[in-house]
Amino acid sequence: MNNLVEFLLSQTVLIPLIIGVVRFGKTDESYHPFLLLLLMAFTSEVISFFCKVVLSSTPEITINLYSLIECMILLFQFHIWGFLKDKRALFYVLVSFFGLIWIVENVVFSKIEEFNLFFNASYSFVLVLLSINQINHMIIQGTQQLFKNAKFLLCMGFIIYFLYEIIYDGAYFVSHDTYVAAATKIMNMFNYMNAFTNLIYGVAVLLIPKKKNDLYFNRYFE
Repeated sequence: MNNLVEFLLSQTVLIPLIIGVVRFGKTDESYHPFLLLLLMAFTSEVISFFCKVVLSSTPEITINLYSLIECMILLFQFHIWGFLKDKRALFYVLVSFFGLIWIVENVVFSKIEEFNLFFNASYSFVLVLLSINQINHMIIQGTQQLFKNAKFLLCMGFIIYFLYEIIYDGAYFVSHDTYVAAATKIMNMFNYMNAFTNLIYGVAVLLIPKKKNDLYFNRYFE
């Protein structure tokens, strides 16, 4: 895909990011990690574009570093939302496990300058499971008007995005050494899927409830 088209599609992340910045002072603090992730995503896309167009180099270092940041922020986000907070040991196990996997894959068995698949696919799978669990919890709790609930929409976006990430990683693996038409089409569609999920995030950020008048942020690890 043309670098400029790919970059413009990636900049749809500005839609939820700008909405989040405008509403930041009013939004519930429990959603702030996700807003931070949007900022990290925007920064990563700009750096990647600069590497490819200006420096004529591959952006794998930026992509691999962003993947680690994304994993840790979203694990923390699910911790705040409750499931991993109730299972604190699991939260720390997941953080430690994925941190170790990232180091082993990017430093020991491969190079950070290369696109590494196992970490991406494994944490994507776990985030899909966490998103499904969060939605199930909301349904069991009888949450009304799910499609007007920011948390539900974010989890739906996570499921769509990270399922496609797993498919993309598989397609990349298949097409790495030999040309496979179907795999190439899947890889080329990734940027459109990313843009679609950014639109979902934009709606979700608009629906984030107003902040509570307490010190909830300070109780994340209580």
